[in-house]
Amino acid sequence: MDRILVKNITILSLILGLILGVLAPIPIVGMIMLFLLLLGSAPLVMIYLIMDGKLELTTTKDSILNGALSGFMTNITFAIAYCIIMVILSKCFHYTPNFFLTAMIENSPIWLLGTFIIFLGILCATTNAFAGFATYYIINLIRDIYENKHKND
Repeated sequence: MDRILVKNITILSLILGLILGVLAPIPIVGMIMLFLLLLGSAPLVMIYLIMDGKLELTTTKDSILNGALSGFMTNITFAIAYCIIMVILSKCFHYTPNFFLTAMIENSPIWLLGTFIIFLGILCATTNAFAGFATYYIINLIRDIYENKHKND
């Protein structure tokens, strides 16, 4: 993979993770953000880069690697933003949308919290690798249908 492409995927994933992490403490929206974190970050980043002309998916290996990188980076930024916002909400405003997570974030040692974030990062990388793989096949299916329909043009 190209270094510029890896940099673009990383930057977009970090921005997406920050947005998801900021919106996650909202009670009903949080579940949607978690779903987007687990399965939607790789397709969103890949489709954006394809539409921008910076990404060409040529092999399944590229799609899997792009998805895994996107999923891991999105999770890291999501976790950092979410933890900071939850601590601010708890300490300053005495508000906790999820008591268990807030208690875990506030009372856990930093090494345990870091281990948990890395574990979830690997989980997100795995699920987003699959989502990137599925995105590759769906994009190729749409291209094949379009080419077959416009074969005479």
